[in-house]
Amino acid sequence: MNSGIIYFDNAATSWPKPPQVIRGVTNALKNKSGNPGRGSHKLSRAASELLYDCRVALGELFGAEAENVVFTSNATQALNYSIKGLVRQGCNILFDNYVHNAVFRPITDLVNKGLCTADMYDASGSTEETLRNINKLIKKETTIIVATHQSNICSKILPIYEMGKLCRREGIYFIVDASQSAGHIPIDVHKMNITSLCMPGHKGLLGPMGTGVLISGYGIKYNTIIEGGSGIHSLDSDMPDMLPERLEAGTLAVPSIAGLYEGIKYLNDYGLYSVHENEYMLSSYFISKIKKFSDFILYGEFDGNVISFNKKGYTPAEVGSFLASKGICVRTGYHCAPVAHKTIGSIENGTVRISFSHLNIPREVDFLVNTLSEL
Repeated sequence: MNSGIIYFDNAATSWPKPPQVIRGVTNALKNKSGNPGRGSHKLSRAASELLYDCRVALGELFGAEAENVVFTSNATQALNYSIKGLVRQGCNILFDNYVHNAVFRPITDLVNKGLCTADMYDASGSTEETLRNINKLIKKETTIIVATHQSNICSKILPIYEMGKLCRREGIYFIVDASQSAGHIPIDVHKMNITSLCMPGHKGLLGPMGTGVLISGYGIKYNTIIEGGSGIHSLDSDMPDMLPERLEAGTLAVPSIAGLYEGIKYLNDYGLYSVHENEYMLSSYFISKIKKFSDFILYGEFDGNVISFNKKGYTPAEVGSFLASKGICVRTGYHCAPVAHKTIGSIENGTVRISFSHLNIPREVDFLVNTLSEL
């Protein structure tokens, strides 16, 4: 327990942040607060060096070159940059049935504008079944396949390694939404043939809010969504062709990126496999406890740190309010993923969602289960 709070809402944002993340933000505000790429003075150079160091760290963590690491304000922006930056008139996009609104809404917008068509593939079965379902939908116009690496409501994990090989073979762009998997599950953009890997900085990577990352596996040219100052080629009327400057218009959130950099270093020291093992242990422990009660409904799969459930006779909001009164933080409702709720059968009311971090302990799970039993 931390300050009387038991925090099980890490799928929304991680908490508490490691102390070095907070120190990193403060240090950047004090000593690295120049505008990167906009000056030759000490503060500007310090900011530029910080950004480069963070790009290198992200590249090493996800198997990419530092120059292909693009900073965004969140995963939603990274996904919009990727989807709208790679779409071509008349193309076809495939997306899965665990999709988050950060993917579903941009694609819907493009379809409504007549720029493309889109089809949804069923990823709820085995790896072989998922690949067969995708192959049935691929047509000559199919240019992009989007995958939700891990669902934000039930920990369903898609086979992105096998999907990446399929996309490589068919010459299709492969966009991966790693909002729930980055910082929890090892990912390598080259080994997995990922065109665009999109993630938040404030969840599994333990950085501050307002940070996101797009990692381009191949350094391809994207259509721009936002144009402006880039710090280079100022006399040109167009954005630079090369990454990351092509997609980084305007001033970046240097203090927040400083915190993200410290979060990545913390993860490297702790170890991704250790993170995943601890979170999986907690999930298994909770499920073993809650299955002893006949009035709880569990949804979907439990391969990771996210679990959705309901208690018979209560709405998710009622359960969430009761838990909050006891100092337990969860999320209730639809979690910005109505398509996924249709897939797992919880579209009527949504669910209560708990999401563990490696910092949670079994004693907190015991308190959660005991509190739920009081309802």
